[in-house]
Amino acid sequence: MIPLYFAHGAGAGPTDPPLPALRARLGAGYAVTTPDLGPPDPEIWTRRIKSDLAALPDGTLLVGHSLGASHLLKCLAELGPAVRPRALVGLAAPLWGMPGWEADGFALPAWAPEALAHLPLRMFQSRDDEAVAFDHLAAWGRLFPHARLYPLDGQTHVFTGDLSAIAIAISEL
Repeated sequence: MIPLYFAHGAGAGPTDPPLPALRARLGAGYAVTTPDLGPPDPEIWTRRIKSDLAALPDGTLLVGHSLGASHLLKCLAELGPAVRPRALVGLAAPLWGMPGWEADGFALPAWAPEALAHLPLRMFQSRDDEAVAFDHLAAWGRLFPHARLYPLDGQTHVFTGDLSAIAIAISEL
């Protein structure tokens, strides 16, 4: 069983999309842990995610949706090399600091690109996302040139369409 930690987005919980469909698509080979992070609060989310990350076994696959993905990256950068995940897969992740996305508590630290240069990153974004603009995907690519970027068509922000491309990318990690 591959350990997988899933961080949900703002206003969502552990049983909300896209996790149920993603679990079904991935099959039984993953031991999924998904906390209920509650309403978006940078201090609470940081404390909880850092605690969870520190307790996970090395090689855990991290998957985050929206705020969950961007906050996983923030916490990983702040924790440094003490945490050694297999990879991070981000779905519709906002890049805090872009126009309209200013929130110091959620922004990555300045050293994040250097701190996470070793981390395999897979970032998915739909051209049809109604909450996080498609240009966030390219911004992630500029910040992390080693990241693999996956532009998608026909998905909503919560990825209610076909998740096969995401499941394939996860299974390849």
